[in-house]
Amino acid sequence: MMHFDDISDDEIRIIGNSAAPTSSERKPRLYRQWWFWVALIVLVVVSLLTLWSIHSRRFLDNYAAPKAGYDVIEATPTPVSPTLNKDEPADVLVSDTLINDVPLQILIPVNAVPELSLGIPDTLDKTLILGLQAADIRADNHGIVGAFVLKGELLSRGVAKKGFCAILDGTVQLGMAESTPLFEEATSQDGYFFRQYPLVSNGRMVENKPKNKAVRHALCELDGKIVIISSLDKESFHDFAQSLADLNVQNAISLVGADAYGFIRAQETGFSSWGTDVHRWKDAKNVNFVIWRDYKTE
Repeated sequence: MMHFDDISDDEIRIIGNSAAPTSSERKPRLYRQWWFWVALIVLVVVSLLTLWSIHSRRFLDNYAAPKAGYDVIEATPTPVSPTLNKDEPADVLVSDTLINDVPLQILIPVNAVPELSLGIPDTLDKTLILGLQAADIRADNHGIVGAFVLKGELLSRGVAKKGFCAILDGTVQLGMAESTPLFEEATSQDGYFFRQYPLVSNGRMVENKPKNKAVRHALCELDGKIVIISSLDKESFHDFAQSLADLNVQNAISLVGADAYGFIRAQETGFSSWGTDVHRWKDAKNVNFVIWRDYKTE
């Protein structure tokens, strides 16, 4: 046993390598460091910007994107007015063609003015010569998808789809844009407006996200006229849009496809219809149509 006799009774010996640090010598806690808060703020800002970028990209992906290699310009659409002849009856001319192995049927209204209608159309009204479902209806609440204006009355808002149709004083303008002054003009001038998938813009096809195949219908600007073009077989959006572009369609937006209801009243064949008969629907208050009416009844 070791003895420590080198200290007196009124002294103490401290055993150890060093004394405990005083409070002033202790290292400050991490959260009290100024650089910690700067780093934390930078991290939060970067995280928020990253989340915003991802959300924005997903939001924009909901719109139709142009096919790679195509420069689709959101140009001001060209107004197309119907050609009216008071000496000729209202009629629908029908022609079939084959483009890229895609059979198409073209419906050309003659001496008739276009408009939108809400609800089930009165097909017994002989002034109506052509009609097809226009804007899509939501499956959950049966609301209209996207902006919809009926004779100046705003019934629905939104840009779920980038293509649009504006009808002002019988003149139709088809285009592709996230926003357009034609929407405000339709509400202020008792006009019509609705949105759908864009298929052709300035003569070039536009890609769309849905990849399924179905019977397709489109509202088109062709040779200075507004016509309806339908596929006679089930087609993808890509093949249908490409066939329209190769047909020299200048602008086109889709209409409700698959089993959408449509009707025609032609001088040669009389009245006929296709698709699911909406007259049997129990809740069809928001079903809507683009229709052509004999202009002499206006």
